[in-house]
Amino acid sequence: MAKNLKRGGAALLVLLTVLLTPVSAEEPEELVPVGAAIGVRVEADGLLVIGLTELSTAEGSRSPAGEAGIRSGDIITYAGAIHVTTARQLREALELAGEEVGIRFLREGREMQVTVRPAPGEDGQPELGVWLRSGLSGIGTMTWYDPVTGRFGALGHGVSDVDTEVLLPLKSGIVGKAEVSSVTRGSAGTPGELKGGMGLEQPFGSILANTEAGIVGVLEPGALPQTAGDPVPLCPKRELRCGRAEILSDIGGQPERYEAFVLRVYPGSGGRDFLIQVTDPRLISLTGGIVQGMSESPVLQEGRLAGALTHVLVSDPTRGYGIGIEAMLAAGETAAAPAA
Repeated sequence: MAKNLKRGGAALLVLLTVLLTPVSAEEPEELVPVGAAIGVRVEADGLLVIGLTELSTAEGSRSPAGEAGIRSGDIITYAGAIHVTTARQLREALELAGEEVGIRFLREGREMQVTVRPAPGEDGQPELGVWLRSGLSGIGTMTWYDPVTGRFGALGHGVSDVDTEVLLPLKSGIVGKAEVSSVTRGSAGTPGELKGGMGLEQPFGSILANTEAGIVGVLEPGALPQTAGDPVPLCPKRELRCGRAEILSDIGGQPERYEAFVLRVYPGSGGRDFLIQVTDPRLISLTGGIVQGMSESPVLQEGRLAGALTHVLVSDPTRGYGIGIEAMLAAGETAAAPAA
Protein backbone atom coordinates (compact mmCIF):
# COMPACT_ATOMS: atom_id res chain seq x y z
CA MET A 1 0.00 0.00 0.00
CA ALA A 2 1.31 3.43 -0.81
CA LYS A 3 3.01 4.95 2.24
CA ASN A 4 2.53 8.29 3.79
CA LEU A 5 5.76 9.43 2.13
CA LYS A 6 6.59 13.12 2.10
CA ARG A 7 7.11 14.75 -1.27
CA GLY A 8 10.21 16.79 -1.91
CA GLY A 9 9.34 17.99 -5.40
CA ALA A 10 10.54 21.35 -6.72
CA ALA A 11 12.41 22.43 -9.81
CA LEU A 12 15.90 20.96 -9.73
CA LEU A 13 15.31 19.01 -6.56
CA VAL A 14 16.73 15.53 -6.86
CA LEU A 15 16.00 11.94 -6.12
CA LEU A 16 18.23 10.42 -3.48
CA THR A 17 19.94 6.67 -4.38
CA VAL A 18 20.05 3.07 -2.88
CA LEU A 19 22.98 0.65 -2.66
CA LEU A 20 21.41 -2.61 -3.74
CA THR A 21 23.32 -5.24 -1.80
CA PRO A 22 22.66 -8.96 -2.15
CA VAL A 23 20.89 -10.64 0.74
CA SER A 24 21.73 -14.13 1.98
CA ALA A 25 20.62 -16.71 -0.56
CA GLU A 26 19.85 -19.27 2.13
CA GLU A 27 16.25 -18.98 3.29
CA PRO A 28 15.99 -18.92 7.09
CA GLU A 29 13.88 -21.48 8.93
CA GLU A 30 12.69 -18.99 11.55
CA LEU A 31 12.27 -15.22 11.75
CA VAL A 32 11.16 -12.77 14.41
CA PRO A 33 7.80 -11.17 13.54
CA VAL A 34 8.34 -7.55 14.62
CA GLY A 35 5.31 -5.35 13.85
CA ALA A 36 6.99 -2.18 15.18
CA ALA A 37 6.39 1.20 13.56
CA ILE A 38 9.51 2.60 11.86
CA GLY A 39 10.45 5.77 10.09
CA VAL A 40 11.87 5.22 6.61
CA ARG A 41 13.98 7.54 4.49
CA VAL A 42 15.39 6.58 1.09
CA GLU A 43 17.74 8.24 -1.36
CA ALA A 44 17.61 7.27 -5.00
CA ASP A 45 20.30 6.88 -7.64
CA GLY A 46 19.35 9.59 -10.09
CA LEU A 47 16.75 12.32 -10.47
CA LEU A 48 13.11 11.31 -10.83
CA VAL A 49 11.15 13.49 -13.24
CA ILE A 50 7.73 14.13 -11.69
CA GLY A 51 6.61 16.73 -14.21
CA LEU A 52 7.60 19.15 -16.97
CA THR A 53 7.46 22.93 -16.83
CA GLU A 54 7.89 25.62 -19.46
CA LEU A 55 10.51 28.35 -19.28
CA SER A 56 10.04 31.87 -20.68
CA THR A 57 12.72 32.50 -23.30
CA ALA A 58 13.32 34.87 -26.19
CA GLU A 59 11.97 32.08 -28.39
CA GLY A 60 8.78 31.83 -26.35
CA SER A 61 7.78 29.30 -23.72
CA ARG A 62 9.88 26.14 -23.86
CA SER A 63 10.31 22.88 -21.98
CA PRO A 64 13.75 21.72 -23.17
CA ALA A 65 13.39 18.28 -21.62
CA GLY A 66 9.92 17.80 -23.09
CA GLU A 67 11.12 18.82 -26.54
CA ALA A 68 13.82 16.14 -26.33
CA GLY A 69 11.33 13.42 -25.37
CA ILE A 70 11.89 13.20 -21.61
CA ARG A 71 8.68 12.59 -19.70
CA SER A 72 7.31 12.14 -16.22
CA GLY A 73 8.57 8.94 -14.58
CA ASP A 74 11.98 9.01 -16.25
CA ILE A 75 15.02 8.82 -13.94
CA ILE A 76 17.89 11.08 -15.04
CA THR A 77 21.24 9.50 -14.23
CA TYR A 78 23.80 11.46 -16.27
CA ALA A 79 24.11 14.98 -17.65
CA GLY A 80 27.02 14.84 -20.04
CA ALA A 81 29.71 12.74 -18.35
CA ILE A 82 28.55 13.66 -14.83
CA HIS A 83 26.54 11.20 -12.73
CA VAL A 84 23.87 13.38 -11.11
CA THR A 85 22.16 12.65 -7.82
CA THR A 86 21.85 16.19 -6.42
CA ALA A 87 20.49 19.51 -7.68
CA ARG A 88 23.94 21.04 -7.46
CA GLN A 89 25.49 18.30 -9.59
CA LEU A 90 22.84 18.76 -12.26
CA ARG A 91 23.22 22.54 -12.28
CA GLU A 92 27.01 22.30 -12.55
CA ALA A 93 26.74 19.76 -15.36
CA LEU A 94 24.41 22.03 -17.32
CA GLU A 95 26.74 25.01 -16.83
CA LEU A 96 29.68 22.98 -18.14
CA ALA A 97 27.79 21.59 -21.11
CA GLY A 98 27.16 24.76 -23.03
CA GLU A 99 24.33 24.98 -25.56
CA GLU A 100 23.59 21.24 -25.67
CA VAL A 101 23.93 18.38 -23.23
CA GLY A 102 23.45 14.63 -23.49
CA ILE A 103 20.99 13.39 -20.88
CA ARG A 104 21.00 9.72 -19.95
CA PHE A 105 17.95 8.35 -18.15
CA LEU A 106 16.08 5.19 -17.21
CA ARG A 107 12.57 4.50 -18.46
CA GLU A 108 10.87 1.30 -17.26
CA GLY A 109 14.29 -0.24 -16.64
CA ARG A 110 15.73 0.67 -20.06
CA GLU A 111 18.60 3.14 -20.39
CA MET A 112 18.02 5.86 -22.96
CA GLN A 113 19.83 9.01 -24.07
CA VAL A 114 18.72 12.25 -25.71
CA THR A 115 20.34 15.60 -26.52
CA VAL A 116 18.75 18.57 -24.75
CA ARG A 117 19.19 22.29 -25.43
CA PRO A 118 18.80 23.92 -21.98
CA ALA A 119 17.13 27.31 -21.59
CA PRO A 120 17.91 30.02 -19.03
CA GLY A 121 15.75 30.09 -15.92
CA GLU A 122 14.69 33.12 -13.90
CA ASP A 123 18.20 33.42 -12.45
CA GLY A 124 19.79 33.11 -15.88
CA GLN A 125 21.19 29.64 -15.17
CA PRO A 126 20.56 26.83 -17.70
CA GLU A 127 17.59 24.60 -16.86
CA LEU A 128 15.86 21.57 -18.39
CA GLY A 129 12.28 22.56 -17.57
CA VAL A 130 11.57 19.64 -15.25
CA TRP A 131 10.31 19.07 -11.73
CA LEU A 132 12.42 16.51 -9.88
CA ARG A 133 12.11 14.61 -6.62
CA SER A 134 14.96 14.09 -4.21
CA GLY A 135 13.98 11.57 -1.61
CA LEU A 136 11.06 10.08 0.27
CA SER A 137 10.34 9.55 3.94
CA GLY A 138 7.44 8.26 5.98
CA ILE A 139 6.14 5.80 8.55
CA GLY A 140 6.04 2.07 7.87
CA THR A 141 6.13 -1.22 9.76
CA MET A 142 9.00 -3.66 10.21
CA THR A 143 7.77 -7.10 9.19
CA TRP A 144 10.56 -9.51 10.12
CA TYR A 145 14.02 -9.71 11.63
CA ASP A 146 16.64 -12.42 11.21
CA PRO A 147 18.65 -12.79 14.46
CA VAL A 148 21.34 -14.77 12.63
CA THR A 149 22.21 -12.14 10.01
CA GLY A 150 20.85 -8.98 11.64
CA ARG A 151 18.77 -8.25 8.55
CA PHE A 152 15.18 -7.08 8.50
CA GLY A 153 12.37 -6.77 5.97
CA ALA A 154 9.69 -4.11 5.91
CA LEU A 155 6.83 -2.57 3.93
CA GLY A 156 5.85 -5.60 1.82
CA HIS A 157 6.01 -3.35 -1.25
CA GLY A 158 8.71 -1.17 -2.72
CA VAL A 159 9.25 2.51 -1.96
CA SER A 160 7.75 4.16 -5.03
CA ASP A 161 7.11 7.76 -5.94
CA VAL A 162 3.57 8.81 -5.01
CA ASP A 163 2.99 10.69 -8.29
CA THR A 164 4.62 8.46 -10.91
CA GLU A 165 4.48 5.11 -9.04
CA VAL A 166 8.08 4.50 -10.17
CA LEU A 167 10.13 2.24 -7.89
CA LEU A 168 13.08 4.29 -6.66
CA PRO A 169 16.51 2.87 -7.60
CA LEU A 170 17.94 3.01 -4.12
CA LYS A 171 21.40 4.36 -3.34
CA SER A 172 21.11 4.55 0.44
CA GLY A 173 18.49 4.71 3.15
CA ILE A 174 17.93 4.62 6.88
CA VAL A 175 15.26 3.53 9.35
CA GLY A 176 14.46 4.83 12.83
CA LYS A 177 12.04 4.03 15.63
CA ALA A 178 8.76 5.80 14.87
CA GLU A 179 6.38 7.06 17.55
CA VAL A 180 2.73 6.80 16.54
CA SER A 181 0.92 9.82 17.98
CA SER A 182 -2.47 9.64 16.30
CA VAL A 183 -4.59 7.58 13.94
CA THR A 184 -6.88 8.81 11.20
CA ARG A 185 -9.59 6.16 10.90
CA GLY A 186 -10.28 4.67 7.52
CA SER A 187 -13.74 4.51 5.99
CA ALA A 188 -15.22 3.36 2.71
CA GLY A 189 -13.61 5.48 -0.02
CA THR A 190 -11.15 7.19 2.35
CA PRO A 191 -8.01 5.35 3.52
CA GLY A 192 -6.85 6.17 7.05
CA GLU A 193 -3.28 6.61 8.22
CA LEU A 194 -0.92 6.51 11.18
CA LYS A 195 0.77 9.78 12.13
CA GLY A 196 3.74 10.52 14.34
CA GLY A 197 7.45 11.15 14.56
CA MET A 198 9.73 9.10 12.34
CA GLY A 199 12.76 8.94 14.65
CA LEU A 200 15.17 9.48 11.77
CA GLU A 201 17.36 11.82 13.83
CA GLN A 202 18.68 8.67 15.53
CA PRO A 203 18.60 5.94 12.86
CA PHE A 204 19.08 2.38 14.04
CA GLY A 205 19.38 0.59 10.72
CA SER A 206 20.38 0.92 7.07
CA ILE A 207 18.40 0.01 3.96
CA LEU A 208 20.26 -2.31 1.61
CA ALA A 209 17.66 -2.96 -1.09
CA ASN A 210 14.41 -1.50 -2.37
CA THR A 211 12.40 -4.16 -4.21
CA GLU A 212 8.86 -4.63 -5.47
CA ALA A 213 8.29 -6.84 -2.41
CA GLY A 214 9.61 -4.39 0.18
CA ILE A 215 12.80 -3.01 1.62
CA VAL A 216 15.56 -5.13 3.12
CA GLY A 217 18.15 -3.76 5.51
CA VAL A 218 20.35 -4.43 8.50
CA LEU A 219 19.87 -3.25 12.08
CA GLU A 220 22.63 -1.96 14.29
CA PRO A 221 23.65 -4.38 17.09
CA GLY A 222 21.13 -4.27 19.92
CA ALA A 223 18.67 -2.14 17.94
CA LEU A 224 15.87 -4.70 17.67
CA PRO A 225 12.81 -3.24 19.45
CA GLN A 226 12.42 -4.68 22.96
CA THR A 227 8.82 -5.50 22.11
CA ALA A 228 9.95 -8.11 19.56
CA GLY A 229 9.43 -11.69 20.67
CA ASP A 230 11.15 -14.93 19.78
CA PRO A 231 11.70 -16.33 16.28
CA VAL A 232 8.82 -18.37 14.85
CA PRO A 233 8.66 -20.89 11.97
CA LEU A 234 7.68 -19.70 8.51
CA CYS A 235 4.39 -20.53 6.80
CA PRO A 236 4.94 -20.93 3.05
CA LYS A 237 2.02 -19.90 0.86
CA ARG A 238 1.28 -23.49 -0.12
CA GLU A 239 0.44 -24.15 3.54
CA LEU A 240 -1.54 -20.94 4.16
CA ARG A 241 -5.24 -21.72 4.56
CA CYS A 242 -8.46 -19.75 4.53
CA GLY A 243 -9.30 -19.28 8.17
CA ARG A 244 -8.25 -17.55 11.35
CA ALA A 245 -5.03 -15.52 11.45
CA GLU A 246 -3.41 -12.72 13.40
CA ILE A 247 -2.05 -9.31 12.47
CA LEU A 248 0.83 -7.92 14.56
CA SER A 249 0.67 -4.13 14.42
CA ASP A 250 1.81 -1.03 16.33
CA ILE A 251 -1.15 1.31 16.74
CA GLY A 252 -0.56 2.85 20.15
CA GLY A 253 3.11 2.59 21.07
CA GLN A 254 3.86 -1.13 20.91
CA PRO A 255 2.90 -4.03 18.65
CA GLU A 256 -0.20 -6.03 19.57
CA ARG A 257 -1.86 -9.03 18.00
CA TYR A 258 -5.26 -8.55 16.42
CA GLU A 259 -7.66 -11.17 15.09
CA ALA A 260 -8.13 -11.52 11.36
CA PHE A 261 -9.39 -14.02 8.79
CA VAL A 262 -7.74 -15.16 5.56
CA LEU A 263 -10.52 -15.03 2.96
CA ARG A 264 -8.65 -16.29 -0.08
CA VAL A 265 -5.21 -17.52 -1.15
CA TYR A 266 -4.33 -16.68 -4.75
CA PRO A 267 -2.27 -18.82 -7.15
CA GLY A 268 0.93 -17.36 -8.52
CA SER A 269 2.46 -14.27 -6.99
CA GLY A 270 2.87 -10.59 -7.74
CA GLY A 271 2.51 -8.99 -4.32
CA ARG A 272 -1.12 -9.95 -3.76
CA ASP A 273 -0.84 -13.51 -2.49
CA PHE A 274 -3.86 -13.55 -0.20
CA LEU A 275 -6.93 -11.56 0.83
CA ILE A 276 -7.41 -10.93 4.54
CA GLN A 277 -10.07 -9.27 6.68
CA VAL A 278 -9.67 -7.60 10.07
CA THR A 279 -12.18 -9.11 12.50
CA ASP A 280 -10.84 -7.80 15.83
CA PRO A 281 -13.34 -5.26 17.22
CA ARG A 282 -10.55 -3.42 19.08
CA LEU A 283 -8.62 -2.70 15.89
CA ILE A 284 -11.75 -1.77 13.95
CA SER A 285 -12.76 0.72 16.65
CA LEU A 286 -9.28 2.29 16.63
CA THR A 287 -8.52 2.43 12.91
CA GLY A 288 -11.59 1.31 10.99
CA GLY A 289 -9.50 -1.59 9.67
CA ILE A 290 -6.25 -1.34 7.72
CA VAL A 291 -4.69 2.13 7.40
CA GLN A 292 -1.57 3.55 5.80
CA GLY A 293 1.41 2.84 8.01
CA MET A 294 0.15 -0.52 9.33
CA SER A 295 -0.26 -2.22 5.98
CA GLU A 296 3.15 -3.87 6.31
CA SER A 297 2.22 -5.59 9.56
CA PRO A 298 3.22 -9.25 9.93
CA VAL A 299 0.49 -11.82 9.32
CA LEU A 300 0.66 -15.03 11.34
CA GLN A 301 -1.33 -18.24 11.11
CA GLU A 302 -1.11 -20.97 13.74
CA GLY A 303 1.95 -19.29 15.23
CA ARG A 304 3.89 -19.16 11.95
CA LEU A 305 4.90 -16.08 9.96
CA ALA A 306 2.95 -16.12 6.69
CA GLY A 307 3.75 -12.68 5.26
CA ALA A 308 2.63 -9.07 5.55
CA LEU A 309 -0.23 -6.76 4.68
CA THR A 310 0.40 -4.70 1.55
CA HIS A 311 -2.78 -2.99 0.32
CA VAL A 312 -6.13 -1.95 1.72
CA LEU A 313 -9.36 -2.15 -0.25
CA VAL A 314 -10.50 1.46 -0.45
CA SER A 315 -14.13 0.36 -0.65
CA ASP A 316 -13.80 -1.70 2.55
CA PRO A 317 -10.94 -0.78 4.92
CA THR A 318 -11.43 -3.97 6.94
CA ARG A 319 -10.09 -5.93 3.96
CA GLY A 320 -6.72 -5.91 2.29
CA TYR A 321 -4.16 -7.91 0.35
CA GLY A 322 -1.03 -9.55 1.68
CA ILE A 323 2.27 -10.79 0.32
CA GLY A 324 3.68 -14.18 1.27
CA ILE A 325 6.88 -14.40 3.29
CA GLU A 326 8.59 -16.42 0.56
CA ALA A 327 8.08 -13.60 -1.96
CA MET A 328 9.53 -11.05 0.47
CA LEU A 329 12.63 -13.16 1.08
CA ALA A 330 13.11 -14.02 -2.59
CA ALA A 331 13.05 -10.35 -3.60
CA GLY A 332 15.81 -9.59 -1.15
CA GLU A 333 17.91 -12.49 -2.39
CA THR A 334 17.81 -11.27 -5.98
CA ALA A 335 18.70 -7.65 -5.18
CA ALA A 336 21.56 -6.55 -7.40
CA ALA A 337 25.01 -5.84 -5.99
CA PRO A 338 26.42 -2.32 -6.36
CA ALA A 339 28.91 -1.68 -9.13
CA ALA A 340 32.56 -1.88 -8.12
